Amino acid sequence: MSFPGYNGKILFVNLTTGVINEESLPEQVYRDYIGGVGLGVRVLYERMKPNTDPLGPDNILGFLVGILTGTGIHGARHQIVTKSPVTGGWGDANSGGSFATELKATGYDGIFFSGISPRPVYVFLKDGKVEIKDASHLWGKDTLETEDSLREELGDDRVKISCIGPAGEKQSLLACIRHEGSAAGRSGVGAVMGSKRLKAFVIKGTKKVPIADPEHFVALRKEYLKSVKETDHPWVEIWKKWGTCGIMSNSVELGDAPTKNWAIYGPETFPTYKKLDGDEVIKYVVKKHACTSCPMGCKGWVRVDNKYGGYTSSKLEYETVALLGASCLIDDIEAVGKGNDVCNRLGLDTIGAGSVVAFAMECYEQGIVTKEDTDGLDLTWGNGKAMITLIEQIGLREGFGAVLADGSARAAERIGKGAEKYAMHVGGQDMPAHDPRVSIGMGWGYVCDPTPGRHTASIAATAYYGGLDFPESNELGLPPLEDPFDLNTNVKVYATCSDIERFWWAAGLCTFAWWPENLPLVQAVKAVTGWQDFNIQEALRTGRRIQTLRQAFNIREGIKTSEWRLPKRLTEAPRQGPFAGRGIDADAMKEMGYAALGWDAKTGKPLDSTLLELGLKELVGALP
Repeated sequence: MSFPGYNGKILFVNLTTGVINEESLPEQVYRDYIGGVGLGVRVLYERMKPNTDPLGPDNILGFLVGILTGTGIHGARHQIVTKSPVTGGWGDANSGGSFATELKATGYDGIFFSGISPRPVYVFLKDGKVEIKDASHLWGKDTLETEDSLREELGDDRVKISCIGPAGEKQSLLACIRHEGSAAGRSGVGAVMGSKRLKAFVIKGTKKVPIADPEHFVALRKEYLKSVKETDHPWVEIWKKWGTCGIMSNSVELGDAPTKNWAIYGPETFPTYKKLDGDEVIKYVVKKHACTSCPMGCKGWVRVDNKYGGYTSSKLEYETVALLGASCLIDDIEAVGKGNDVCNRLGLDTIGAGSVVAFAMECYEQGIVTKEDTDGLDLTWGNGKAMITLIEQIGLREGFGAVLADGSARAAERIGKGAEKYAMHVGGQDMPAHDPRVSIGMGWGYVCDPTPGRHTASIAATAYYGGLDFPESNELGLPPLEDPFDLNTNVKVYATCSDIERFWWAAGLCTFAWWPENLPLVQAVKAVTGWQDFNIQEALRTGRRIQTLRQAFNIREGIKTSEWRLPKRLTEAPRQGPFAGRGIDADAMKEMGYAALGWDAKTGKPLDSTLLELGLKELVGALP
């Protein structure tokens, strides 16, 4: 039974047996977890046994949407949830495009895959009808070939497709799930999909989202879109003109971007950084591209013909430029673009790929890795051609790429000889492209969030530090962050920011939706659902509930999140830049962060009092 904002149904597909079950959920479950990652962690925690093999048949891979998905108010991201083969604990990732709105239009709020198919398959969901189809002819194809082949096979250019490439098939822990130029990149979700021999998930839907008060909602949406059009907020201008690549130069100048595998920082140490500037990226854009309902349109398609071979691909994002470029000391934007294209086609997370290539280059510089190990590949800093070749090897698990295919932490274990010193990761997850000594809110999230080393898990904290007011922020009572090193005050703010961010994800919203500072979050939820007593305090409580259940999942799996550490070179005081001479006490930050979230300061285990307060005690039970 559907009710305002939701379809009221979820679907379970067992790929081993081919059995498909549909279930209805009560409205209270939706209100408690909202949707997206919230509903995902609720379902997986209840239905998965502890100690499940992440790449085995009992792991579950879920695709979910949120309460505001498909309503036309910037809600175009779908969430993917699973047990992560990277950390061994909770895993999730999200992606933009048009898949989310189409998924909700199929009549479901979430689809969960379990089991392992005896042969490669794809699943086609069309307005409630599900088919499991043979994909043997698609196995081995890259992501673009797969999308083209499926549209031709189904005779429909309008179907929406999420798929893996060869990297996912070979269960690289850097594998992502691709859709329409976007990627659900982190937590090894592509490896899980590959382990199930699920090549693609194809959907088409025509159902409309039921809205309790459509007249009020339409008025809210119009006002929001008008504000985006008329605002002079500098970030909105950046997203509209360049997209995320527009922050590249500024990040280098602040010392925020990784340079030479985080060993150096600042423009003085990488003087050619302007060659990676946003203006250099958008020179190649042939068509702008926006996710469904997005008034900013930060994406785009590029066409490049050069010495690396012609290609059409999605426009470079900041994280990709920073990690394939600056972190490898490569200032050739066309080489970085080709590396991005190879990642996209093979289905590799560009963050993880760039991080592990920079790790390999530093090992090469230190003599830990030699040409004998790389079969003659010259991994000197700045070698764009070698970077491209190595990414191909990683995605195909060939040559030296097989050593690197699961990220820098596992590569360091395989190489030995002190290589772990150069592996930039937290809890096995390769670091994204923001220095925790500059973006301290990010650093908090890298070690405190249940998914470590994730820039999207703590971007709200960094945004708030940058002077951003959240919707209805006057009701939050958050103090200004006058000194980023004042952890006593700031960790409490970061904890509140993580609460609103988890709610934001669960609602299906894009992070960039809040930059105009006036998306009417509470009013939009009330108009869609008819929950007239809903308020910002409930949103925060829901976010904390989601965050705490994600952490309880980790603790139940025996993951010692207390041992997650920032790489040492990212806690020492920088020698240059605005924060020269000021390091961070990451251990203190994590303990204070855990306490602010209502978890044990030393272990990260959610306190019984917190579980009771959030209504989780009965579900979670006794944690080890």
